[in-house]
Amino acid sequence: MDKQLTDVLKVIHQHNISYWLDSGTLLGLQRDGQLMEHDRDIDLSVWDSEEAKIKEMIPYFRQAGYQIYSASYKGKCFKYTFTPHNLHKDRIIDIDIFREVQGHAWCPMYYFNLNAAKKEKETAKKSSLLGGLRSVIRTGWKQFNTRFPLHVKIDSLPWRTFVNLGTWWIPKTYFATIIFDDRLETYIPQEWESYLSFRYGNWQEPCDDWVFYRDDGGIQDTDPGLLLDSQ
Repeated sequence: MDKQLTDVLKVIHQHNISYWLDSGTLLGLQRDGQLMEHDRDIDLSVWDSEEAKIKEMIPYFRQAGYQIYSASYKGKCFKYTFTPHNLHKDRIIDIDIFREVQGHAWCPMYYFNLNAAKKEKETAKKSSLLGGLRSVIRTGWKQFNTRFPLHVKIDSLPWRTFVNLGTWWIPKTYFATIIFDDRLETYIPQEWESYLSFRYGNWQEPCDDWVFYRDDGGIQDTDPGLLLDSQ
């Protein structure tokens, strides 16, 4: 196990937080036996009942050198991000907070407008320029988060202007039973294989041109409020 992940999980276990490994972290450990080198986030998920415990462990992460970022939608927090001061050495810790509705687990997700999928008629030159601009924005955003605490109301101005808002929309059955994996010494969904297939399709084979907001089977490209109103 990665030392940073082991240290993070130790704090989470000490605070009795019910969680599970998710997204690229779960994928890397199950497919490759290690965290993916290009994935600079550690992905964890919890139900909303665990939020108070997450707040209680914030001082431990601050003492360890992390800066705290959080995001809310319609007054409810859906993400905590712990950003290390040294991004070249350590990964960002992302904790998504899920809620239940109509047999699904849901959580808002967003990405900056400039991350939007390329149009088919885009020229190679324009595509390259946008790629460079996206990289600069991502780097600047991460560096900002290493220095300043921040809470973002993602559905309010000015943030709503700069982001595309969607929804993690996962059949609750995938999260219904969370088990402790003795090999990984951490908690994962019991049906992790079918869950990874739902999210990534042929998850056993790496995909070089994967774009999460375009290709992830767990994402609905719809504002959470509109999606919930349709249920």
